[in-house]
Amino acid sequence: MSPRHETLHDARSTRSAAPAQIRRKPQPRDADVIIIGAGAAGIAAARNLRRHGVDSLILEARDRPGGRAQTIALAGQAVDIGAHWLHAADANALVRQAKRLGLRLSEAAQEPLLIARTGERADPQSYVAFMRRWESVYDAMIAHPGSGPARAADTVFSQIDDTPSRFDDTIRFLHGPFDSGVGLDTIDASDFAAAVDDADLFVEGGYGALILRLARGLAIHYETPVTSIDWSGAGVRVETPRGTLSARAVLVTAPLPLLQSEAIRFAPHLPLETLQAIHALRPALYEHVVLSWADHPFTDAVNRLVAFEGDARDNLGMLANIDGAHLHYADIAAQIVAACPDPRDRAGYVREFLGARFGSRALARCDVLAASDWAGDPWTGCAWMYAPVGAHGARAALREPVGERIHFAGEASSATQWGTIGGAWDEGERAADLIRAGLTAPVGGAVIQAA
Repeated sequence: MSPRHETLHDARSTRSAAPAQIRRKPQPRDADVIIIGAGAAGIAAARNLRRHGVDSLILEARDRPGGRAQTIALAGQAVDIGAHWLHAADANALVRQAKRLGLRLSEAAQEPLLIARTGERADPQSYVAFMRRWESVYDAMIAHPGSGPARAADTVFSQIDDTPSRFDDTIRFLHGPFDSGVGLDTIDASDFAAAVDDADLFVEGGYGALILRLARGLAIHYETPVTSIDWSGAGVRVETPRGTLSARAVLVTAPLPLLQSEAIRFAPHLPLETLQAIHALRPALYEHVVLSWADHPFTDAVNRLVAFEGDARDNLGMLANIDGAHLHYADIAAQIVAACPDPRDRAGYVREFLGARFGSRALARCDVLAASDWAGDPWTGCAWMYAPVGAHGARAALREPVGERIHFAGEASSATQWGTIGGAWDEGERAADLIRAGLTAPVGGAVIQAA
């Protein structure tokens, strides 16, 4: 292992940039609505309920809010070690929140740089051919009708034409592991086609810092993991190491790997349809490795994606000059993450990959400052959830309430913004609306009003 890896920080233990003053209560209490998880979905739901006068609180296993949105300080710069791109800007409610707070937004370049196998930038003719193929593949994938037999997203390559392109494997990587956290031969074509895609933005100070600000003033109880939910009675009873709480409804926003492993148990068991939906979706793997690279070859590229001509799996993508400063993301996904379970191994893979492409001398002043580990994080277990072939409908099934008092929300339940913080936020809002409607629903001729 390179001695430069001694500078590597475990992102999970790195202090977040610009900590917010969050209201903390010494002991959890009963509430009309208990929200499990203080990620984007939980925060959005709590803000919605507070806005409408509904008594709620959030139980969060971590010692901070934000979930997979976390901004940390590295080398004097605010860096997102989790979610960074404000995807689908036109549909993303967090773009509106950032504007309301007066935060500067910058647009991501829509076309990547392409580095040839030689380590040089692709020549103009090759780049034009690459972009034409990129666009034709993408257009064909989003044109999937969503009906008929389930199929994998990569079947589109055989439908475009019979002439393979030298860039097909590169494009398979970019649309697959780099964009979706899994190979295109695994993801459901309907899931890929359903995802909203328009302009992407970056927010001043970091995406995680924005979510942190939006958590201010909410009743959040940290280091309070939920271990079980009893819904055998009229309401729900939520068990934690700090005691058992009662509520009229519960919103579960914990990442699905926690439900798949039964870290949160339900009594009685959830209905078969809900269990099938929970287990149908699979963890996507995607991690950041943050570089400080003094002699990097991307001096004219700010906030720009860098793609490498190469393999469909053994590859990586970069975001150069994050926010116009001197740090860079080198992002790995899918099988490479699985093959490198330790963040230091991921850092080693990145250095080896870049050294093979640009030469070892080019890395003389390249330091790895941090590497994320969402796959190994006990409270996430993944970057997001993808739908394997035939499982796209599981997202809709997750949106169905259980017993009119257990609700689920998160990026995994979003049909059109899955895998994104914006999707999680919208799902939190949707679930809160549904919960409010349930709290005021007529029961036995009377109307139950929210407290």
